[in-house]
Amino acid sequence: MSGYTKLKIVSLKSHPNYNEVWLQNLIASDPEILGLGSLVVKDRERTHRGRGRLDMLLQDEDSVGRYEIEIQLGASDESHIIRTIEYWDHERKLYPQYEHTAVLIAEDITSRFLNVVSLLTDTFRSWRSSLPPWRPLKV
Repeated sequence: MSGYTKLKIVSLKSHPNYNEVWLQNLIASDPEILGLGSLVVKDRERTHRGRGRLDMLLQDEDSVGRYEIEIQLGASDESHIIRTIEYWDHERKLYPQYEHTAVLIAEDITSRFLNVVSLLTDTFRSWRSSLPPWRPLKV
């Protein structure tokens, strides 16, 4: 069978060449691979004093939306979910003129954390519906 290649699952966390920097470079070279539309890289490894570094900040080409990107190699965990929310919250307070979206990229989001993220999404949607119309919140 010519043209057939059997796919092999590779863990970025344990791979010697494919790591977080490689993934950031890949996303930076083609942000559309995330499926979030036409985006440009606004910043990488953005320092948040006392909070750490936001892996990537992407922005809509029309400059309306911003995406706070946190990358987790391997399975998702509490610290990355919390960091993603903290970075998103900090950025939306600093730059309220933009619509902000928190994005966690992980090799494996376990059912436990998928449930937590789903609950948070529902909570934020409910919270958004109670906000005045001049305070947009994108989740």
